[in-house]
Amino acid sequence: MKNLLAIDTATDALSLALQVDGALVAQHRVMPRRHQQLLFSAIDELCAGRPLGSLGLDAVVYGKGPGSFTGLRIAASAAQGLAYSLGIPAIGLSTLETQLRTYLRHNNTASPAIYLSTIDARIDQLYATFFHVDGTHLAALGAPVIVAAADLELPPEAVSLGDLPVRVIGSGLAYRSAMPGDWELGPDAWAQLLPEAQDMLAPAAQRLARGEVEQAGQVLPDYVQQKVGWKTLAEQGKRA
Repeated sequence: MKNLLAIDTATDALSLALQVDGALVAQHRVMPRRHQQLLFSAIDELCAGRPLGSLGLDAVVYGKGPGSFTGLRIAASAAQGLAYSLGIPAIGLSTLETQLRTYLRHNNTASPAIYLSTIDARIDQLYATFFHVDGTHLAALGAPVIVAAADLELPPEAVSLGDLPVRVIGSGLAYRSAMPGDWELGPDAWAQLLPEAQDMLAPAAQRLARGEVEQAGQVLPDYVQQKVGWKTLAEQGKRA
């Protein structure tokens, strides 16, 4: 069992999870625009007064996006700083995949299906990734995109899987009236869903075991919109 700290601030939720020696503690609070002020005090609370350096962390895990630009910067900056100061690797995970894992943990859905995990981009568009879920198997069907709801269509990888139900989750359901009518658009609870950091721990442990990690200087948010800039540690120049 790996010791991991997971941070996701890509949405209105400040979501944290700490796994140490098999024990899990988590916080998930909806607090729009307060992530930066409260993140490190929330981490201190999660650690119950124990210094992070004493926990034997194997990696720090962060939600790399897509999502709020400011939120992505906050999580990436925190992960970068902690990885650098503690001398541990970082692991960046898709916010849309974490959100789907949160949904699956709360909803027992054994039958195969295509899921569209979405986040409202707040510019009459949404961030989206299609996933194939079959039992415990979850696979992304392409990279995350930003798209208008009316332009959503199944990728070829999804079409090749046959006639599976398509279920849409996440805040992108704000645009449900423009989505295809034969998709399962679900109740309001599906639209209010936000990614929870505890659902980052299992895939992060798998990546750690495979050596799929980032060093501090490699931490990078996934904005999807490529016009937004981010500098790695190397690009930022020497630290003071």
